[in-house]
Amino acid sequence: MKIVACKRFEFSVARQLAGRMHGHNFILWAGAAGPVQADTGMVINVADLKGIVTDVLDQYDHRHLNTQLDVEPTTPNIARSLWNDLSSRLQLDSVELAEEDGDAATVTATGTTTIVHGAFAAAHRTHAPRLSNQENLALYGICNNPAGHGHNYRAQLFLPPGQTVDQTVWAEFDHKNLSADIPDLAGRNVVTEAVAELLARRVPQAERVRVHETPDFFAEYHRGDENYRLGRRYRFNAAHRLHSPALSAEENKRLYGKCNRPEPHGHSYFVEATIRSPLDPRTEAAYDLGKLDKTAGGILAELDYTWLDADVPAFRERPSTGENIACYLWERFGAALDCEVESVRLWETPNNQFRVVS
Repeated sequence: MKIVACKRFEFSVARQLAGRMHGHNFILWAGAAGPVQADTGMVINVADLKGIVTDVLDQYDHRHLNTQLDVEPTTPNIARSLWNDLSSRLQLDSVELAEEDGDAATVTATGTTTIVHGAFAAAHRTHAPRLSNQENLALYGICNNPAGHGHNYRAQLFLPPGQTVDQTVWAEFDHKNLSADIPDLAGRNVVTEAVAELLARRVPQAERVRVHETPDFFAEYHRGDENYRLGRRYRFNAAHRLHSPALSAEENKRLYGKCNRPEPHGHSYFVEATIRSPLDPRTEAAYDLGKLDKTAGGILAELDYTWLDADVPAFRERPSTGENIACYLWERFGAALDCEVESVRLWETPNNQFRVVS
């Protein structure tokens, strides 16, 4: 199990690529990994993380990157440069760099990945041919309507550095009925897992493919792996006060700042649980989403509209930091689900994210 604290940053640059000068706004997520300290409940103080990354970004923000870097300022090269600059100052886990409304790159200790985004609007019917009509209706409800229904799909293709994608790939799926118009999906249950796997066949250079059917649900296919990933995002609202009984009043105030004020404050927390499972041969899906939603609903009901430190026993003796909440959810999902939990992500704010990964 790995625990990562991440913070979001924005910066703007000028750069010249292929002989053309232009500019970009970038979004950066910098993640630091390590054990959660028992006394503070933190991997790293996000204020310290912010200070280190902000200092490094001064060499990038509002700069002409062709004059700052010794390589062509492509997005993967900028991400690698940031990794090199930050890894000497942090126990760095990852750098995720995205062009605003554009493609992205991630860098970890194992290498660099380019992420190409695509989109298409399509209809489909969720219907498992191996199940009876009654079973399909019970499992999928209105999504089993013979008339079909539609989504604005968003896809991410994860590629080795230097690989590209022919953007015409999306035309095959755009404004189509996937169940009726795509021969490779004929006779199949057109769940998101099937769409992700078909896209991987269309783009063989992609190491993995993630398809968002909605903003709160994705399926992911990894080449050469029988297990699919399903990610589902949920929300709960809770109050808390950051205070560690292991620290003095002065230490608490210095470490947590305004989050240590005597009165509680609160957040709208977002949780993304990602599970890993092979396809069920009868449904052609990796997991029953209704079952996942019911399990998640029970877990999050214990936290929703509570004062975490007073109402939830797990946080009476340990600080309700993002790291500790993410670890608590990891434990609860792992104990409640009959499949493997690959990761749990928690957004405390739009700029602060904590994740636990198997």
